[in-house]
Amino acid sequence: MPENESAGRGGSLVGEARQAVLVAGICSVVLGVLIAVWPDKTDATAELLFGLYLLLSGALQLIIAMGSRFSAALRTFVFFSGVASVALAVLSLRGTNSVLLLAVWIGLGWAVRGIAQATVAVWADELPESGWQEVFGLLTMFVGIVMIALPFDSVDMLGMAAGGCAIVIGVLEVLTVARGRGEVVPVPRAARIPASPN
Repeated sequence: MPENESAGRGGSLVGEARQAVLVAGICSVVLGVLIAVWPDKTDATAELLFGLYLLLSGALQLIIAMGSRFSAALRTFVFFSGVASVALAVLSLRGTNSVLLLAVWIGLGWAVRGIAQATVAVWADELPESGWQEVFGLLTMFVGIVMIALPFDSVDMLGMAAGGCAIVIGVLEVLTVARGRGEVVPVPRAARIPASPN
């Protein structure tokens, strides 16, 4: 199991990483509201909004990867999740003119991000509220898979479904930051190993 390389220096999500999660949550809510209520949406509008969202999400995941205090293996995993989100953003911004493809890019972005979050929650013992983080990651992954699987035939249907999901994900991100305010100082590994009876 990966170990925390900075035991004793504070919680896992600190400084820039905590702010990145909060910014991601707020942006997700704003995007969800915009895409859900935007009148007369076009494919180009949806591609632009979701492309920018995936780009921001990827950039914030990269910040989390560099600003967190997880082990190198977990930081690398989050880093690659961010790179995947940026790549999906580029695909969205290139303009596919296909609602189904856009739904796939959005769904893949959420699925990969959810897998990364759930994995970090399982392996990072020092993560505050790790059970909550794992459930949130699995929920995000599930939402991504549903987005990929549903046969969207109009940008309005995609906007309502993806917008609603983005709002829920954003609210959960903000709650994650709020719940993790009281940081847990991890116990160094050496202190967890019982002393020998000698």
